[in-house]
Amino acid sequence: MDEKIKNIQNTASHRKSSKIIFMLGVIGVFVLALSIVISIVLLLFPVNDFEVTGDSRYDYAQIIEASGIKKGARLYYVNEEKAERKILSQMPYLESVKVTSYFPNRVKIEIKEFEDIYLVKHELGFCYVNGDFEILEIVEGAPSYEKFTGIFVKLEGVLTGEIGAKYSGDDVQRVKALVLLLKEYGFYEYLDIIDVDDKYNNSFVVDKKIKFILGAMTDIEEKIEVSFKVCFSDNFKREENYIIDSTDKKRVVLRYITDEKIREEFDFCEK
Repeated sequence: MDEKIKNIQNTASHRKSSKIIFMLGVIGVFVLALSIVISIVLLLFPVNDFEVTGDSRYDYAQIIEASGIKKGARLYYVNEEKAERKILSQMPYLESVKVTSYFPNRVKIEIKEFEDIYLVKHELGFCYVNGDFEILEIVEGAPSYEKFTGIFVKLEGVLTGEIGAKYSGDDVQRVKALVLLLKEYGFYEYLDIIDVDDKYNNSFVVDKKIKFILGAMTDIEEKIEVSFKVCFSDNFKREENYIIDSTDKKRVVLRYITDEKIREEFDFCEK
């Protein structure tokens, strides 16, 4: 009796295993067939729609061209990682790129530029660096005063080296510390110049008309805070050019200056 029950159980177990194997086989065939169908469909559908998202100095048409993906190319052959590498290699101001293809015929390119980009003097002229002070581009000509809208950084010396070189000296660290505070107190949006050429006389210029002298980095946060308060004083004539000297945080000096005087700060520009 026990032998019969055992045989029945073995038979049932065998049948159950056979069903599972059969179902797995069916699923495997289905997945394979579906993959083949999708591949065939992708081969039949050409790319005819591009979407680029993210703010950039580059035209969207330039970004699409840099990707190497041509309109009319088969979606099946789109190599997303290769397209990302191509864009980054040609467009140094981009921090990241994400390329994604969507059925049946769309390619989406998501871009992100470096948040902080500065102009710095270089042995060959000028160079643009990101927030980590990695050289992105080297240029010969200086910007004109009228068209300058970036952030110029005056360091202790002149940068050397090729694209990709990175700097981290004491002056660079002072820039990074100042940037954090200038963002916190709302100056960064209007920033034109950060001058850390003299470690005992750090300063910055905003809106092409206001120079803030901070002196050494000692008590730097308090100095920027008191400078910020001066800007919102009722006696503050916002239409004038002026210097706010908070070298001594307990005795801030405010003095008005001529347009010519403030333009002297932009000696790196073409006059």
